[in-house]
Amino acid sequence: MPRSEGELAGRALELTRLDHAWGRAVRGGVVVELVGEPGIGKSALLGVHTERVRADGGLVLVGRGAECAQKSPYAPLAEALGAHLPSAGLAPFPRPHAVVGSLLERLAARRPAVLALDDLQWADRASVELLGHLLRAPPRAPVLLVLARRPLPRQERLAAALAEATASGLVERVELGPLDDRAATRLVAPSARLMARRDALVRRCGGNPFLLLHVARHGGGVPGAVVDLVVEEIEQLGQEARCLLQGAAVVGDPFDLDLAAVAAGSPVRPPIDELVDAGLVRPADASRAFRFRHPLLHRIVRDHTGPGWSAGAHARAAGALARAGAPPVALAPHVAQSARPGDRTSAGLLIRAADGIAARVPGDAAQWYADALRLLPQVTTAERVVLLTRRAFALESAGRPGAARATVQDVLGLAATGRSAAGTPPTTHRGTAPGCRGSVHAPEGARIVVRRVLGPQARRRVRDELTDREQVVAALVSEGRTNREIGEALHLAEKTVERYVSRVLGKLGARTRAAVGGLLVPLR
Repeated sequence: MPRSEGELAGRALELTRLDHAWGRAVRGGVVVELVGEPGIGKSALLGVHTERVRADGGLVLVGRGAECAQKSPYAPLAEALGAHLPSAGLAPFPRPHAVVGSLLERLAARRPAVLALDDLQWADRASVELLGHLLRAPPRAPVLLVLARRPLPRQERLAAALAEATASGLVERVELGPLDDRAATRLVAPSARLMARRDALVRRCGGNPFLLLHVARHGGGVPGAVVDLVVEEIEQLGQEARCLLQGAAVVGDPFDLDLAAVAAGSPVRPPIDELVDAGLVRPADASRAFRFRHPLLHRIVRDHTGPGWSAGAHARAAGALARAGAPPVALAPHVAQSARPGDRTSAGLLIRAADGIAARVPGDAAQWYADALRLLPQVTTAERVVLLTRRAFALESAGRPGAARATVQDVLGLAATGRSAAGTPPTTHRGTAPGCRGSVHAPEGARIVVRRVLGPQARRRVRDELTDREQVVAALVSEGRTNREIGEALHLAEKTVERYVSRVLGKLGARTRAAVGGLLVPLR
């Protein structure tokens, strides 16, 4: 089996349509427009079809447009017709379209022919004009003309000529869309190791066979060939459209058009139509919402946007959302990328956002706790213990036990030294970072973190039921301290401690104070 045919998973219908067009062309000229995004399989489909035509006894003429040859007149046609043209080529003729038309008729008079021109998005202006003439006056001979191209917005002349011919019934349009899930998984299914993650891989690549095969061979990373393909597409856009695409990548996927325009610093009327026409984005379900063609495209655009420009775009997006009264969880992704060290207001917003989603999206919460710590270089030991504790819980819930244990070790190191960032050795600090209010006993907080994160019974029974203060109370209860001793350690009234102990017993499902120690087993 030819390699191209092996990569045609899920293209039986499109191949059948080309075969039917060839059957009709034997009785007279037929034109097929083959359209699809880069890597979707146009060239592979053409390769299999032309092999079938050749096996059927037909004459195969194949040419390809090239970005580097856009200044060479008639380049794809010259490649396809090759030895059948005069040595001087088509340029010297006053009416080259007539020469090509008559040449095709002579060749097809001997045996039916297929003229397959691929990558016409790179066709030079002279070739586009000649093809326009052929569409208006097709050869009167058994010729199948297959024109394959990407939907680039800068090929208006060719697109207009094809649209006019399609309306007249001369051209049949075959559009290659993403592979369905079944075909896509079959394409990347050979190895058992890959099968475990192939569903995520299919979603990430949006059913594009080129991306699927290259990313799968690269172990799930983004190979240079894929990046080059996307960059090649983006470079065909105008400057404003490129900025809008980068702003959209900053906002997210899917993205709100107005917010993406603000992030990009675009004009009042952002050039979204150019991105849609190029097939890079598609309308989403919500009004004025769009999504990238596939998640991998979003990642590549985001990762290849300069850090300085990206930070400014995040800041613009955060300002627009804040003015609209958006909640902390909506602001946090942009604040984390644009705030500067020492910005305690932004750190507080990140902590509130992380607290709000820790139970639902612990991975994002863990990152935002880390971002908050990065913005607070002068944080006290007590503040750092609280934030690292919350980050450890989030990492554990996100299924990252190794990172959770490493964070616990950081907490234990702080508790062991008992020193602040300035070098003073206080035993107890009063947290002042936003989101870290209240008296915190760093060593006791460290012990409760260890028990909660690393104790297997705690993972099954406790999770995140206890507040920070309840964690400290539970730790002291597990050490056998009385309510009076706990009150003295935490500067609380005995009645207040009694209420905390009651809540701890209820949340842990413990009937006695001794059972608390059993649920929070310390590591030795």
